[in-house]
Amino acid sequence: MLLSLLDNKLILSCLVIVAILLLRFALGWIFAKQKRWAKQDRRRRINTVHNFSNLLIVIGLVAVWISELREFALSIAAFSVAIVLALREVVQSLVGKLYQASMRSFQVGDWIKVGDQFGEVIDSDWLSTTLLEIDPHGLGSGYTGITLYIPNNVFFTRPVKNLNFMRRYIEHTFSIVRENKGGNPFAAKAFLKERIREHSEAFHEVAARYCQMIEHRTGVELVGTEPKITFTTNELAHDVVTITLFCPREDAHEIEQRVTEDFYNFWHSGPQAAANASGETGNAGTKPH
Repeated sequence: MLLSLLDNKLILSCLVIVAILLLRFALGWIFAKQKRWAKQDRRRRINTVHNFSNLLIVIGLVAVWISELREFALSIAAFSVAIVLALREVVQSLVGKLYQASMRSFQVGDWIKVGDQFGEVIDSDWLSTTLLEIDPHGLGSGYTGITLYIPNNVFFTRPVKNLNFMRRYIEHTFSIVRENKGGNPFAAKAFLKERIREHSEAFHEVAARYCQMIEHRTGVELVGTEPKITFTTNELAHDVVTITLFCPREDAHEIEQRVTEDFYNFWHSGPQAAANASGETGNAGTKPH
């Protein structure tokens, strides 16, 4: 009788798992074929189906084996403390998922920072969150090719920052070091500002609107579209020029290279020659009337 009941429960458990998996596969296939939804929306819906199907499998198996589980729990009462300690991380991860879901700090497709780790959320289940690591100040797409698996209990101990607004435009900061062989380094400041404005002219208006939108939604004051140039010295008494500008992520490296080239050309050709060259370039398209 016991073996017959046990066999029936095994068959019933298999049927529950197969039915839920078939339903998950069918819903996932349907959502994947919905072209009217954006790609990120389809990924979020499929991820939600996976999470709920896993939860239904657990609930279904518990419902089938509830009597055996009760007897098993009673039989290992002496080891209850050890089991609680062993499952502490799992329970914390489950609670961490509920905490994150209630806070709505991020969803699939968002760029986030967890502690010192940056990444794009590609999956989030009841125990862990999967990120594609990114460099927030990197070039192009910013992906490093590394996948991060973060247990959800981390959300209790580390701050979570949403970086979605920094996917298109970033505050790019870089430094140029020059050995001081005479001359006032501040002589290059006006020249550099002019050159940066020329390199940024194509996206200046869009960057200004995007910067205002980020400041309005986040309440954080950014550097703005005007470049910031500071001069310092390092431990070798070399001049260090630090430049910060608000620009498209994919253009950050190219602008950095152009400005660096302009800076060294300024000193190689001489401040006066560089200033004259800049004036001739700016007036090249203007004809006297």
